[in-house]
Amino acid sequence: MKSLLFVGKALLFSCSYIFLGHFLSIGDLFPPENELDQALFQTTEDFHSDLSELENRLTTYAQLAANDHTPVNDLREIHTSCREQFKRTEFLLEYIEPATVRLHLNGAPLPKTEPSVPEVVVIEPGGLQTLDEMVSEPEIDRKAIANIASKLLKDYQLLYRQVSARRLQHRHVFEGAREEILRIFTLGVTGFDTPGTGAALPESRIALQTIAKAYAGYSNSAAARAPQANARITEALQLGDEMLATNDFDGFDRLRFLREVINPLTENLPRVQAALEIESIADYTLLPHPVNPQPSTLFDADFLNADYYANLSDSPNRKARLELGELLFFDPILSNNLKTSCASCHQPGKAFTDGRQRSLSNDGKSMVQRNAPTLVNSVFAEKYFHDLREEHLERQMNHVVANELEFATDFITIEKRLRQSEEYKALFAAAYADQPKYQLSKWSISDALSNYVMSLRSQNSVFDRFARGESEELAEEVRRGFNVFMGKATCGTCHFAPTFSGLVPPHFAESESEVLGVPADSLWTNAELDADPGRIANRLPRDEAYFYAFAFKTPTVRNIAVTGPYMHNGVYTDLRQVMEFYNLGGGAGIGINVPHQTLPGGALNLSETEIADVITFMESLTDYESLNHTPAKLPSFPDNEAWNNRKVGGDY
Repeated sequence: MKSLLFVGKALLFSCSYIFLGHFLSIGDLFPPENELDQALFQTTEDFHSDLSELENRLTTYAQLAANDHTPVNDLREIHTSCREQFKRTEFLLEYIEPATVRLHLNGAPLPKTEPSVPEVVVIEPGGLQTLDEMVSEPEIDRKAIANIASKLLKDYQLLYRQVSARRLQHRHVFEGAREEILRIFTLGVTGFDTPGTGAALPESRIALQTIAKAYAGYSNSAAARAPQANARITEALQLGDEMLATNDFDGFDRLRFLREVINPLTENLPRVQAALEIESIADYTLLPHPVNPQPSTLFDADFLNADYYANLSDSPNRKARLELGELLFFDPILSNNLKTSCASCHQPGKAFTDGRQRSLSNDGKSMVQRNAPTLVNSVFAEKYFHDLREEHLERQMNHVVANELEFATDFITIEKRLRQSEEYKALFAAAYADQPKYQLSKWSISDALSNYVMSLRSQNSVFDRFARGESEELAEEVRRGFNVFMGKATCGTCHFAPTFSGLVPPHFAESESEVLGVPADSLWTNAELDADPGRIANRLPRDEAYFYAFAFKTPTVRNIAVTGPYMHNGVYTDLRQVMEFYNLGGGAGIGINVPHQTLPGGALNLSETEIADVITFMESLTDYESLNHTPAKLPSFPDNEAWNNRKVGGDY
């Protein structure tokens, strides 16, 4: 009985603490002992106050939306008010509860899926981004807005109760701030987060001001322990606030903002965190993380962690595995006809593409279904292939081996062939000495190839060097083109920095696909949609609401100057055609009726100069020459002289 009474009192105190957290300062229960604790205490107070105010505004939003007589301007004003208040909570709320915020509060206006038993549950679009589009329409759908606003309030109230019970830590402030800095640059000032109202710069300013307010409490301590880093942070926050005070979206200098605001913050926040002896996420887990936790800028070559994406077994023999993988990549011994290799479609001299509209099949005459994408930086993805059908880098090989138009063979045959070469057996024995049971197997073959593909990384282009401050030389057309790409042209809202692919920041754990309405022919008169169904062909019918028909992975535009023809079907032979297609509004803009087109169908109204500048910027991302290496010769087969005549890279 006494134990039950004790438990009851403990629960009552716990509930009271959560309840009082909305009204009493946490300092009343846990008084700050030093300057750092005072900073955390004040940030916690501000956070809880902002969370409470967001609930108030969302309540008003739901009430106004439910009233059919509410003037449209009033709805738009409360929407703006809610979004601004959300931005005051974003850097901590997103860090603490990223999945909930993404799915229910401020996710992109597209359906999402959530694993469930016995089937996948489709979550329809909702939240602030969806409302941002809806309230901006000339004729608003009041009923739909009311339904979403009501659901948003309920979802937020559940989230609020969860977050209110959490006790903030110093690392939440620093790591949440660094993550938010990346979000401001990649999703904020690009307009991704405000698809309808276009309030990108004012909202980004509020988010940056919230970070500045939280950091101010740590600044004195940082000045004593890391004066140079603290000064750079303080200066960058002040300059960022000044730059974002303008509301000129098209004219905003994103490149200057990157170099003088974003770079100093992403580099120096971890330095101050370490100087103040604040633990980091790396102290809590041995698992790889998508973003390197060490100080680095967005365009550093090691900003993203390739090991996280490749998910290959670690080994002191990695170099040997990579070199073996390179041999296998160029060896037609893997294909049924001994004439086709991986390099047939992924040629180093063309940034690991083949320059064809669609790749040649193994007969050397007909074509496969799609265009060969570049392998440079391809490791940085959640899923692989144009239709995102494979989640694991090392399992890509399965699809190529079994495909009747490609290698048209099987791993048993490949393994038997390789065992007939003393050179190959020795190379596998050295590379996989720590795996005697699987030394020459389906796994080791795939693993070696994956280690090679993983090594095909390059982020040292003319633009990269300028972006991270290593060079001051950059053509004016490239500067203008980058700003248009990341701004008016909205390219950066699908081709996200720094990979300029569909890898979504700031978590870099999801690869997006898009429905563009790509035509079957480059002639746009009476244009018809290309028949390739894309992503949906690999999914169950219950997923149809999310995995739209004609959706394809968003590829990188790095090395795009040498990786044409473009689109999954190679329909466009030059970049000007591609830009015109986007400028008109994709498939919808050239008269194709595409259900669920994710690309806005309206014209971008880019001038000829702006189009030329964007192309020049994309061309400045060319950087593959250091990877242009081909083996001098292939391993021999003493007992099969005919095999020794095979060509490095294959016959076609």
